[in-house]
Amino acid sequence: MARALLQTAIPATGARCPARSARVSRVVRAAARRSSDSSDAALGRRDAVVGAGALLMLTTRVAPATAEDEAPDAAPEAPAVPKYGKPRVVITGSNSGIGFDAAKKLAKSGDWCVVLACRTVAKAEQAKASMRSEFPSIDPNDVQCYACDLGDMASIRRFAKDVTAEGPVDALCLNAGLEYSGDPTVYRTKDGFEETIGVNHLGHFLLANLLLPALESSEKLAHPRIVVTASEVHDPASAGGSVGKGATLGDLAGLERDGKNFEMVSGEPYDADKAYKDSKLCNMLFSYELERRLQASGSKVTVNAFGPGLITRTGLFRHQQPLFVKAFDLITNTFNVAESVDGGGNTLLYMLTDESLEGVGGAYYSNTISPGSSPTGHAFIVQESSEESKDATEARNLWRLSEKLVGLA
Repeated sequence: MARALLQTAIPATGARCPARSARVSRVVRAAARRSSDSSDAALGRRDAVVGAGALLMLTTRVAPATAEDEAPDAAPEAPAVPKYGKPRVVITGSNSGIGFDAAKKLAKSGDWCVVLACRTVAKAEQAKASMRSEFPSIDPNDVQCYACDLGDMASIRRFAKDVTAEGPVDALCLNAGLEYSGDPTVYRTKDGFEETIGVNHLGHFLLANLLLPALESSEKLAHPRIVVTASEVHDPASAGGSVGKGATLGDLAGLERDGKNFEMVSGEPYDADKAYKDSKLCNMLFSYELERRLQASGSKVTVNAFGPGLITRTGLFRHQQPLFVKAFDLITNTFNVAESVDGGGNTLLYMLTDESLEGVGGAYYSNTISPGSSPTGHAFIVQESSEESKDATEARNLWRLSEKLVGLA
């Protein structure tokens, strides 16, 4: 496990910082770095994000948009006998975007067994074939293909049962996501949930809870990791989060009052753009609450969240009006505020494998628009998340309501 796929410098801090383990993959190496910037340049980049975001909000949706494909029985029992000689990582949304990029690089390293958790087995198999076409050296046994439709609770439960039966899970990346910005239609999952929250939050909430026994049984990593792909848009004060209505869950009136028939978590009239932002806020609240619960129980599993940056050349925008998408892509890349899929995949790799995060939990990393030493010139650093994301009472209430909706309570 001595290969280095990425050279990124990121300082690490967090709620838990025990001694590092030599068993952690050395896929990524890092030394502390700081970013520097002039205030005028930073303001210009922020204005570019806000302006481009406003432009994108003018688009109309012509079809549902899935960014990356992504799972009332009892949780699967932890496997008794490990079947794999390498640590095993589950990545949702691993057939496209940064999920595919990170999965491909992990498989190419030869250090990991990668579980592609996609909406259908066919999508996972296509992703595997694409990886091996680009890198024939990838061992086919190191890439496993599963169906895990995050909009279908039964699919998630089947996936968790099947994966757990194959052995422990050493790392889990909750990465898949979808959004419907510009479309007034309320789409629903197979279980009747509003689809943005249903897939981005509730599906991942159930999956993480079902796979916890398999993570706890890991013998290959001293501290198995759960990584949550969030976004800066969870914060209304951020450049992206300030365009349109800002994320807020209010008093969770939608979930409390309407149950699975909710349209917005807060109980407001449906707003597709805000629903996506709210889903990222749910991701943050969930990651912090899960970390608190694991820490209180003495678990060895850690949880961290990150924002990969604005990545325009990925499936998240595939169903927007092409003309506006091209304009949005041109503006954001001209002002160097967009991140590449390769760069976004590297941020996910960092969160999953870097030794500086060994034993660290409760942190939020952000791929900022400030200058740094990443390949695209951005700084990937520990940041403060929004004030609402740190509301422990709200997080507990969201957990309670989510448990009921997915059938865990």
